[in-house]
Formats: sequence, structure tokens, C-alpha cells
Amino acid sequence: MAGGGLVVFPTETVYGLGASAVDPLAVQRVFQAKNRPTDNPLIVHFADRMEVCRLLPPGGEDLLPLIENLMPGPLTLVVPAPSWAPPVVTGGLDSLAVRVPDHDVARRVIDAAGVPVAAPSANRSGRPSPTTFLMARHEMEGIVNAIVDGGACRVGIESTVVDVRRSGVLTILRPGKITSQDIARYCERTIQTHSEESHRSPGTRYRHYNPGIPVYVVPPQLWETALHEASDCFDRVVSRRLSDYPDIDSYAADLYRTFWQAEQSGAGCILMEEVPEGAAPGLYDRLKRSSEGIFRPGLLDMASRCRQ
Repeated sequence: MAGGGLVVFPTETVYGLGASAVDPLAVQRVFQAKNRPTDNPLIVHFADRMEVCRLLPPGGEDLLPLIENLMPGPLTLVVPAPSWAPPVVTGGLDSLAVRVPDHDVARRVIDAAGVPVAAPSANRSGRPSPTTFLMARHEMEGIVNAIVDGGACRVGIESTVVDVRRSGVLTILRPGKITSQDIARYCERTIQTHSEESHRSPGTRYRHYNPGIPVYVVPPQLWETALHEASDCFDRVVSRRLSDYPDIDSYAADLYRTFWQAEQSGAGCILMEEVPEGAAPGLYDRLKRSSEGIFRPGLLDMASRCRQ
């Protein structure tokens, strides 16, 4: 990332598009490469969790067990913005989102950079995040300086974002693999799941995670009806059920790859089985944000007619 270069690198969640977080011109290139709104803050990545500890607000010592047990990992903390963080990174806010990726390649890239790395997902704004090297190359080849191949991302959805700036309170701004129950094991603060401060987290203010073809979330009891209706309306349908995977984490890890493969295959629509919000809040959120809505009988036929 020397000289303001952009590097795509893998993390355990998704591939990131990295630039020096202390170089405003380099960060501006990230926004340009993604066509990302400039009021959408970035997550700054560190190789060492001690760097995150140093950014905790006064009185934040009670968060140390949370950091020690869940970092590195798919957890982002929103802390008061330090003086070194330029406004282009914070989205003009007085807060900064920070995390330590649980991926050896990612931490080696950050170490080599020698500075904190601002890195949103390596996709054009609004599209699904890349979770494989091929997806990342498809999105960013020709507009970045390097793309590092780290294989498939094992989590496959973006990190849980938590605001820790208020004493005694912890607010989940964006759900991810790490749940409120996970957090409660290591933190005695009151945990909130809704906030007017959600704009401090990436991935909450604008439409995100959308492939170029419609996605419909299907309740399990309507699966056969949806599949029959989709087959009547589209020449090719890509469908995924929870039972296609060994567990719900594997379903989440394959979500964006399914979207990308469906696009590449020329499918007319994607059917994804609904999951209970309580079982996987992050996956539930991404399905909701990426879809045209919850399937009901007649919806696909009506949508097909509208597109003709």
C-alpha cells in the first residue's frame, strides 16, 4: 500500500479493499474504486488487538475480556475517533469502526503495510461482497494495485458492528456471525440491538448485498410452491435451502458465492430459504437486505410480468 496503492486481501468475513487509513488520498481512491457514498464510514483493520485496546473510551476497561476472547474475529467496535483518523475514513463522524481480522494472510498484509488499513468490502457499492478470490478479481481487477489470493472466506458475511462509546451500554449496529449471546458471555454491559446511531456502521444506510438478479426469501412451508412458480416464470432458477448445508454457518458462508454463481450462470432469479432471526441474526439481515422481499404465492408471476 506504499505510495497510496490499493490492495484487495482476504479476511475471515469477506475480501477487503485496503488502503492506508492515515493517507486521505489513498482512502479517497477506495471510494472511487467502489463508487461508494463518501458519508459511509470505513472499518479500520489492525493486525494486533492491543491497537484496539488503546482506542477504547475512558472507562472502557470492562471491554477487555470481550476483545481478548472475540478478537481477532468477525467483530467491529465503534470507538471515539482518534486524532490520526482523517474525516474521509470516519465519514465525517466523531467515531471510528475498528477490528482485527481472524485471517493470517490479512494480518500479514496489514503488518507489511506498517499502518492501520481502511478496508471496506472489495465490491462495487451495493453489490454482494466477494468471498472468493475469483469474485474479488471479477469486481476489482484492473482498478487496484494487487489482489491477494487467500481462498474462500470461512464466515462469508460482514462482521458484527458494536458501538461501545457509552459507559455501561453496548449497541449492536449491524448483526453478523457474533451474536448478542456471544457478546454477553464476555461483557456485563446492557446490550441494545436497535439504535438511531446505526449510521456509524457501514452497511446500514444504503441498499447493500444485491446481485444483478432478483432474490426471494422463501418461508420453509412455501418452498415447493415457490420453486414451482419460479420454474414457470424463469428459464433458470438457482435455489438454496438450509438442508443443503451441514449447518447454518455453512449456509451463511455460501450466501454471496451463491449470488455470484447465479449471476454468472444467467439465472432469472434466486430462491433462498428463510432462517429464523434468532438463530442467525447476521444471515437473516443479509437475506432481508439483498432480497425483493418474502415470497408469497403469486409474487414471482407478478414480478415476471412486470419485467416483460
